[in-house]
Amino acid sequence: MTGMTPRPNASSRQRGTRGPAPTSVANLRDVAARAGVSPATASRVFAGSPLVRPDTRERVLAAAEELGYVVNGLAQAMMGRGRRSVAFVASHMIGPTFAAMAAGAESVATEQGNLFIVSTTGADVTRERDLLETLREQRAAGILLAGSTATGAAVDRRIAEYARDLETIGARLVLCGHPAVPGVPNVLTVDYDQVGGVRAAVNHLTAAGHRRIAFAGYEPDKTTPLQRLRGYELGLRDAGLALDPSLVVECPNETEPAEHGCRDLLRRTDRPTAVVGLTDGVAIGAYRAARSLGLAIPGDVAVVGFDDMPLVVDLTPALTTVRAPFWEVGVRGARLALGLEEATGHVELPTELIVRQSAP
Repeated sequence: MTGMTPRPNASSRQRGTRGPAPTSVANLRDVAARAGVSPATASRVFAGSPLVRPDTRERVLAAAEELGYVVNGLAQAMMGRGRRSVAFVASHMIGPTFAAMAAGAESVATEQGNLFIVSTTGADVTRERDLLETLREQRAAGILLAGSTATGAAVDRRIAEYARDLETIGARLVLCGHPAVPGVPNVLTVDYDQVGGVRAAVNHLTAAGHRRIAFAGYEPDKTTPLQRLRGYELGLRDAGLALDPSLVVECPNETEPAEHGCRDLLRRTDRPTAVVGLTDGVAIGAYRAARSLGLAIPGDVAVVGFDDMPLVVDLTPALTTVRAPFWEVGVRGARLALGLEEATGHVELPTELIVRQSAP
C-alpha cells in the first residue's frame, strides 16, 4: 500500500535522534567494590553513621562520584534513615495567608534538616485520603493539614483515622487554622482567635454607633465561617443587638460571589451601615458592591475584613481588618509535628484588630 509511513524498527530507532541521557546504573555493590569495602560499610557511609573511619568514608564517596551513584533518599527515609519530609496539605492555596502559614512551617522543617512538601487536595476527600496514605508510606516526619474543613462526626472520624495511621510510623498530624476536634484528643490543632477577632471588629463598629451590621461570607457546615459567624453573634450580643438573619450573606470565600451578595444587601432601603467580611477577599467584594451602587466607604457603609493581607493597606480607603498570625501558626504547627515542643492538644494564638480608614 502507498501513502503510509513504515513503522521504525529497533535498528532505525537506534540510529535516530538521541533521547535523554541514560541515568547511572551503578548500585551500592558497585560502589563498595570500587572502594574496596563491604556493601554494609558503604551503606553506613550513605546513612551518615559515625562508626565509619574518615579515610574509608572519603574512599566510598569518591567511588560513588566516579560511578555516578545517586543515593535513593526516599528508600532511606522509608527505612528510617536519611532525610524525612514535613508536608503542608491544604484544600487550596488561597492568597498570601496560606503562603505565610506554609513559609512559617518550612522555616522550622528545613532548619531541622527535613524536606518540605506543599500539596493541595482541591477539597476532594478521596484525593486527600490517598495523599496522606502516600505520605505515610513514604515515612513523612509530620503532616500539617491546613485551613477550614467541613464539620460533622464523619469528618472527625476521618481526621482521627489519619492521626492513628501516622502514629504507626512515629509521625504526627497537626491541624493548622482549625479549631480543636471534639472527642479526638490525639489530634493536635493550632489556631488563632477567629471568634475573638470578629467579635472585636463588631465591638469597634457598635462603639462607633453602627446598629445594622452585616456579615458576608457565611458557608454552613465549614469550620472557619462558623467560628467567625459566632464572633459576629457575640459582638452583636455585647451591644444588646439581636441577630438578623437577613443581614448574613451566604456566599463562598471569593470576591465575585461576595460582590453579588453584598450588592443585593446594599441596594435595600433598610441596608446595613457596616459589613464585616469573612476575609479580606470578601471585604473587597463589599467595596465593589458599594461603589457599583454609588455608596461611599465609610460615609455610607463601613467595611471590615479579616486576614490583613498586604494589599489591603493600599485600597482606597485602606481596609480596617483583623490581623491573624499565619506565620506563627505554621511555625507552631511544624514544631508540634516534629516533637520540638510539648503537645498540648490545642494552641490558640491571639488576633489583632487593625483600624484603618474603611471603618475608623
